[in-house]
Amino acid sequence: MMVSPARYLDSHCHLQEKGLSQVTDGIMERARNVGITRMLCNATCEADWQAVVDLAASRQEVIPFLGIHPWFAENAGTGWEKRLQGLLAQIPAGIGETGLDRCCRADFSRQQHIFETQLQMASELKRPLVIHCVKAWGKLLEILEGYASPLPPMMIHSFAGSRETLQRLLRIGCFISFSGRLAADSKLHPCFLATPLANLLLETDSQGRPGVARAMNGKRATDASGQLPDPQTLFSDEPAAISHLYQLAARMRGMVLEEFCQEIWRNGEIFTDTILPR
Repeated sequence: MMVSPARYLDSHCHLQEKGLSQVTDGIMERARNVGITRMLCNATCEADWQAVVDLAASRQEVIPFLGIHPWFAENAGTGWEKRLQGLLAQIPAGIGETGLDRCCRADFSRQQHIFETQLQMASELKRPLVIHCVKAWGKLLEILEGYASPLPPMMIHSFAGSRETLQRLLRIGCFISFSGRLAADSKLHPCFLATPLANLLLETDSQGRPGVARAMNGKRATDASGQLPDPQTLFSDEPAAISHLYQLAARMRGMVLEEFCQEIWRNGEIFTDTILPR
């Protein structure tokens, strides 16, 4: 059976950061050169919603996600919920990045309120939800496992929790996304290997700072040398770095790269084609 060439999905990035307007063309060109054709671009606060919307409108590879990140929970102005709902009524976008983080300064009860509001919005609108969680797994699981309404499609981005946490997230249908930390932190390997292929996603969590990825992009993921890239290259801060993460992940799974990419692409469709028709 013929296997299609590898095409990559970056399941989580932030390409709307300030100052990127002059370098977006280069970022997109380098992404295309390594076979990336979908990037899920996540807002972090209300101030960048329009930037994400505009970027997605001008770049078909970019899928927009709009939300309030827990780091910016205290900056959310009165009426943010109505403004977000208004945008979502006009734009085929997911919701995120949202979540809970006990390591940031934002008041945790405020984080929880904002997260639960976005969870309810995603459930009612049937939009996918991207979740950030740091040292708040107990509360996150309490909220999700006790949720009375049908849960939306959910991605746990840059997962770094325990095996027990992973199993509970899988039981409620979460997709688990791993970032370049997978290369540098062997403690993540058991959870990566325990995640069913049908629930797996990969991401850069990049902000698209120019030039960082350029030096290592000469080595394609399909090189015949059999050598894995230096783990630090996987932290390169633009989506083009994802090809190396896919190479590493496919090898860890004992899979042919192209077949592995096809499986991850299918997983990503619930966050792109199925929910967000373009």
